[in-house]
Amino acid sequence: MGTPEELNVLDNEAYRFRKPRQARGQEKFDRILRAADDLVVENGADELSLYDVAERAGVAVGSVYHFFPSKHAVLLALVEHYDRKFEEIVNLLEEGVQFNSWQDVLWQQTEQSRRYMNSTPGALIMILGSGQTWATRLRDEEGDRDIAQSMATAIQRHFELPDTPPPDQLLFNAIRILESLWATSYIKTGEVTEEWARETQKALCAYLGLYWPLYLPQANH
Repeated sequence: MGTPEELNVLDNEAYRFRKPRQARGQEKFDRILRAADDLVVENGADELSLYDVAERAGVAVGSVYHFFPSKHAVLLALVEHYDRKFEEIVNLLEEGVQFNSWQDVLWQQTEQSRRYMNSTPGALIMILGSGQTWATRLRDEEGDRDIAQSMATAIQRHFELPDTPPPDQLLFNAIRILESLWATSYIKTGEVTEEWARETQKALCAYLGLYWPLYLPQANH
């Protein structure tokens, strides 16, 4: 179990970033994050510095400090950015597809997420690889709860899920299983392979199948 300081690290001012309120600030914020993403991929998260981020983004160092008090805050913002993308992905199921089972929906959600993960080296590093810290894991856990809610909402557009245990809690647990297996694939191969994706699907279906029947009623619209 972590120390109180570790458990409360996200409350530390050095780890909290300021979100922009205006379009101009959002553009600069996004440019800084893109620069940080590039540098994490090139040099690793440990080597990230706010001065290097400012130089790569083409902004003054003061502009970076306006949003981010430390490199830790930048890394947390990157993890949040990736998780927001995953949250969108799992909710955007392919139009016009008739799903025969909740397992089919789950497969599309995880496959779309896998494609994004493999096409975004920064996400591989920060969520599955060497960029992880205690703080980024805590932030990713928060993001996973939102992703799980988005997954449940998407599945419920097609099938009636049991109310208990809460579907979003079960899907949150499933995401944690997924990340562990995907991390193994990343360590071994440098990406999340289709082979490991299929092994992960088996694990998720086995876990969720403890609570959900093999076939669920179609949702009534």
